[in-house]
Amino acid sequence: MLSSSKSKKNYLTYAKFILAAALLTFIIYKVDLTQSVQYLKEMNWWYFLLAVFLQWVIIFIGTHRLQILLRAQELNLSFWATLKYNCIGYFFNLFSLGATGGDMVKAFYVSRETNHKKTESVTVVFLDRLVGMVAVLLIATGSILATLWIDSTFRPYLPYFSGLILIVFLFVIFIFTKEFWKKHILIDKILNYRFNNKSINKIIDFLTSTISKIIGALYTYRTHKTVAIIALIESIILQLIMCGFAWSIGAGLGFGIPGYTYFIVFPVATLVLALPITPAGLGLGDGALIGGFMKFGVNKNLGTAFVVLYRLNTLLMSIPGFFLWLLPGTHITRKELEENT
Repeated sequence: MLSSSKSKKNYLTYAKFILAAALLTFIIYKVDLTQSVQYLKEMNWWYFLLAVFLQWVIIFIGTHRLQILLRAQELNLSFWATLKYNCIGYFFNLFSLGATGGDMVKAFYVSRETNHKKTESVTVVFLDRLVGMVAVLLIATGSILATLWIDSTFRPYLPYFSGLILIVFLFVIFIFTKEFWKKHILIDKILNYRFNNKSINKIIDFLTSTISKIIGALYTYRTHKTVAIIALIESIILQLIMCGFAWSIGAGLGFGIPGYTYFIVFPVATLVLALPITPAGLGLGDGALIGGFMKFGVNKNLGTAFVVLYRLNTLLMSIPGFFLWLLPGTHITRKELEENT
């Protein structure tokens, strides 16, 4: 059974890489790489250095956000330890070949540090990602609303972003009133329904128990509203700096587009990059960035040069994570990671 499950995961991984390769091939076919290389040669590299600096500012802010979310669960990790696991997570986001995505790896290391609260520590890592996505949605929606009178290019996306924000809002209300389900007989019946099969019931019991622990961990933030608010504010600041990072690369390449466009295109592309369809959003996120900038008059060859620099920066950010992963006491093989995660 375990072997069958592993085989399915491997097939899914292969399918993701095949899709990424197909999308990248399509992009390469559609652009003039010679022209893209010429744009890279003409790049003002001081702007790229600024982008690298901003990326490290983002990493430090993100590390502090994760640290305070952990502390609310009484999981006390030092800033250095949190930064270390964040960097290792970035490395695996880019180079993971199996089911060990960056968040899963980060969750493993945090839970290893806090054996008495494994579910809570894992939940916090994914909450950290969720808060970041909420900030992206808020910035994208706010930017589209604020610029409707200037440019209505992304107006069709507004209902979708607004709908996602509403779903998140309702989810938060539900979590902060965790006793809600007990007051409704139908929900109670669904949660307590069992089959005549012991194996299935075991799985249901495990899922019910795990979900209850996750909800309980999230519910803790009801008494830590300040932490939740600070985490959201830091996420918004972080994502705004990310837009500044995108501007740095665009300005260095000579995009010549209004500054507000980065606050629309990059958050939208970030949402696409976060979709678990291809490894590290390869092909999919690249296409979103190129297509998004094309809507504002940037030619596809110049957009491709932007993507190359974006990926180069991602590669540079992953290098420290690789060396931290190799440190004694931290290193664990990919096979062991997959088994544990």
